[in-house]
Amino acid sequence: MPEEEDFTEALRSSLLTISPPDTPSLLRAGVRNGRRRRRRRAVALGVSGAAVLALVGLGATAVPGLLSDGRGTARTTPGTSAPTSPSATPRPTFTGALPAAQALARLTALLPAGLTSSTPPGSGQSGQLWVDDGHGKSLFEVHVSRQTSTTELRQHVFADVKPSPQGTLIQSRQSPDGHQTVNVLNPDGLYVTLMTWQSPTQNGPSTRTTPILALSQLRTMATSPKWR
Repeated sequence: MPEEEDFTEALRSSLLTISPPDTPSLLRAGVRNGRRRRRRRAVALGVSGAAVLALVGLGATAVPGLLSDGRGTARTTPGTSAPTSPSATPRPTFTGALPAAQALARLTALLPAGLTSSTPPGSGQSGQLWVDDGHGKSLFEVHVSRQTSTTELRQHVFADVKPSPQGTLIQSRQSPDGHQTVNVLNPDGLYVTLMTWQSPTQNGPSTRTTPILALSQLRTMATSPKWR
């Protein structure tokens, strides 16, 4: 018998001695293994999701020592608020100069109770308003804008002003004749100027003996969030 036939016959004889694989058993084992893998994956995802929900429910409680550089973070508990971050700052509602009509509407809304207001004739877009408490009219003027660059303002208007803990600059003054000015520059560039006179006009003689509002009241109005 040729050598090739001998090799073929020997191979055939060896194969006949090998039992065929138990295909159904292998299939069942594969299905069980696949199910176990799915269960493990589901459990892992469930744990991860529960951890995320726990963080949300607890106000994203930070545990000291978990940061990669070893720094601790402030711990918060349910029912308490975390410190406000810069991202919580309200988004600007306008850019450039706020139109005089809108500025006057916001000024009117900020006036204390008991005061009446009216628009001086020919005031146009000047942002002027007459305010009266029954003892003589006082001229108010308002200007509101959002500055893209605050360097000049900081150097000239607020040169000697120390910022508040929030970074707001407030400059206020009152002249001997009762003329008042309050300038407020917010960290986001919002710039508010409020001025009052003790007469219905800027250059006319005083028609009142005292300012219609205290300087502290004018500062409160100028720092109101309503200007945003």
